[in-house]
Amino acid sequence: MTQNDFHFSVRYKDFEYSVSGNESFISHHEAVASTYLTKLMDEDKKKAAPFKITREPSMKPAVQENKEEKTAAPSQPPAAAPEPSSVEHRDIQAFLNGLPLHSEWQYTLAMAFYLFQFKRQPSFTAKSIRKQFRDARHTVPNNIHLSIHTCVKKGYLKESGLAELQKIYEITESGVHYIKNVNTEEKSTTETSINTIGMKARSDRKEELLAFTLEELQLENNPNPTLLERLEDQALSILYLYKKELDFSHLSAQDVYIILHEQFSFTYSPKAVQIALSRSRPKVEKLKYDGQMHYQLTKLGMDYMENLKRKQLNNKE
Repeated sequence: MTQNDFHFSVRYKDFEYSVSGNESFISHHEAVASTYLTKLMDEDKKKAAPFKITREPSMKPAVQENKEEKTAAPSQPPAAAPEPSSVEHRDIQAFLNGLPLHSEWQYTLAMAFYLFQFKRQPSFTAKSIRKQFRDARHTVPNNIHLSIHTCVKKGYLKESGLAELQKIYEITESGVHYIKNVNTEEKSTTETSINTIGMKARSDRKEELLAFTLEELQLENNPNPTLLERLEDQALSILYLYKKELDFSHLSAQDVYIILHEQFSFTYSPKAVQIALSRSRPKVEKLKYDGQMHYQLTKLGMDYMENLKRKQLNNKE
């Protein structure tokens, strides 16, 4: 709410009206609320007024009344919601704890679902939802009507009538589906996000590893993987080259595979490269980096690669 905004709120019995906005907006809604209040108070006055019977003279001949006691037919009461089954009934707090909810409108929808599913109430008002919040000992939204309106806009609740100037709502099939599947949808969204992040990270890593030319690796003065016969030596040469010339102190087996495949056109599988590095101990040692197992040359490994380099240089001469 900005500095020039106002807040208008009024409550009378079950009637509650709350809005925020500029002065003209508040004035408009003040008039609307006043109209509702007037109707509500008029209804209360009518209920409180004494019942008065007036008799009009009749032109018809008097009919002798039957002095036998008459029993009036009882009026039909509204159908009560069925009692919740002891099997299906769940503790409201346990029910909420099992849902990954974050927003006020989500909790509001969950309360509506609980009333429908476990208390067998097909319809409800803002007041009954607010009461359910209190029964659950959960913080009531600052504006319960706004939360309900959000659920209506999303198609999870719908208006189904009016009772004593209070709107009646029902949960829709979409609303039931949302609450029943919110765990699955949350997990799916999370997994999708993780997969997307993982794919981007792998793409960035590959770009980082291949951002160098063969000339920058100084192959004429270093062990050249293409001149080595064993996969173990070729993998070690990548660790050596990237450490000495490019300051990569350690690489994963996947990193080594990418470099061998993309820079030197070797056709080994990632698994073969991993096995080769594992067999190269104690020339390499393992360390964990960003959740992955990386390999770095030990002093023994560095000495081994220096020796291979000297042999290659001697062969050139």
